Order: sequence, then structure tokens, then C-alpha cells
Amino acid sequence: MNPFFSYEAADQTAGKLTLSLLFSQQVAAYLWIDSVTQKANKGAFFQLDNWDSETYIDQFLDISLRDVETPQTVQVCFDAPQQSMMPIALYDRIKLDALHKAAFPFNPSTFLVHESFSSWQFYLGYAVPTTLFRKLENRFPAMKYRHTIKLLLNNYAGTDVAGALYIQVGISQLTLVLCRSGRLLFSGSFAYQTEMDALFYLLRLADSHDLPTEGLEVYLSGLIDPSSRLFLELSNYFLNLSIIPSSIQFDSDLPSANYFTLLSNNSLCVS
Repeated sequence: MNPFFSYEAADQTAGKLTLSLLFSQQVAAYLWIDSVTQKANKGAFFQLDNWDSETYIDQFLDISLRDVETPQTVQVCFDAPQQSMMPIALYDRIKLDALHKAAFPFNPSTFLVHESFSSWQFYLGYAVPTTLFRKLENRFPAMKYRHTIKLLLNNYAGTDVAGALYIQVGISQLTLVLCRSGRLLFSGSFAYQTEMDALFYLLRLADSHDLPTEGLEVYLSGLIDPSSRLFLELSNYFLNLSIIPSSIQFDSDLPSANYFTLLSNNSLCVS
């Protein structure tokens, strides 16, 4: 198992380490963070076809933990594309499970995680491979886990007038949060094959909520940078594009710090 890119700080000494993990449809990544100095220590991204194999999971975790002491804190971000939502006032575990099963094809190898978004007054249910979740739970009983949507919402200040769209870019997948004037208008994930697919979907999303693209604030994170084709295509229609800054420090600009946003900014996330 070889990473398609990695990062390692020049100074590997650290006092208190946090291990941050990311899992999506085709990506697994890790990042070690010095919790005292808030500096990135080392990390890497891997591409996989699926998470059904215990071998893949064990290999990835062994690589992530190699030559490093047991982490004092482990945080996990699941960029799971199948999501269901229910207002907190109506929340019932069985009902949310049933809602999710009605919305998506039944998959006996997945486990439905329930996560509270208390400040937004809803519960999110999302499917994670059972083998993956149990492996993580057994290795790291005290792990803290969150969905990408929560991390994106934590960036929202609620001061926009023309709308704010947050986009996490993965491999052939976008995870989106659309807000306006303190209200959540849309959240979800979208699979795409080409940059034009992604652009068309985002234009339709903005249009369906009557949000002119010239005023909409668009914030990007993940596997994208200003020289990428997706960024260039988006900049032709969305005039207020910016990259979500990292909450921690990196020694260099290679790879781009925003690749690690879901890993680095997770350490400052609160429910």
C-alpha cells in the first residue's frame, strides 16, 4: 500500500500527539498533529477501491501508527456519502434507521452512525462499513468521530447575505453545505466523473435556491488547488472563490495544506 502523496515535517519531535484519520469512498488518510504547537507532524493519503477487506484496514492502520507512540487523542472524520437527516425534536433512532433504509439500497455490510448537530437542531445518520468502524472502535475505544458536514458547518459564520457554499473535494466526490443568513439550505454528497459534471451540479444547486453565482461565497477544501482544472472551471462562474485555511501550521506548501483540511481542522471542532 503506497500513498499518492505524503507530508513530513523537518522536526519530528512533539510533546503531545493527536492522530487524525479520514475515510471516504476511495480515500484513507492520516495526519499526526502536535497538539501543543498545533503543527503538522506527518501524514499521507491513500486511494482504495473499497473498505470491505479487513486486510486493507489493518495495513492502513499499521502504516499510520508505524514508528510513532500510541496517540493520546484519536479523531476520525467520515466523509460518508449516504446521509439521512432528522430534526432533533423528532429524533428516534429506529425512525432514523428506517428513513435511511428507505432512501438508500440496503447494504448488510454497513453500520449506520447517528450524530447530533445540536447547534443546527438535527441528527445526521450516515453509513460506514461495519468492519471499518469496529476495527477503529477496537483499536481506539476513546476515539472521537464526526462527519464532514459538521466540519464544514463549523466554518460558517452566518454573516453572509448572498449565501455561502462549502465544498469538500474528494476523489470523484463532492461533499456540500449550502447556507444563507444563518439557515442551512442543503447538505449532501455528489459523485461526479468530470469537472463539468461537478460544475453543472453546483450551478443547478445555486439556481434551485435562487442564489446568483456572482454573489455566492464559495469555500473549498480537500483535493483541489488554484491550478487545478476544477478550480479554474468554478472560477468562470463563481466569482467569490476561496480556500478554507488550515487551523494548523505546515512546514511547506507541498502538498497543499488544504488537502489535509478535514484532518487538521478536526482538532478544533466542537459539537
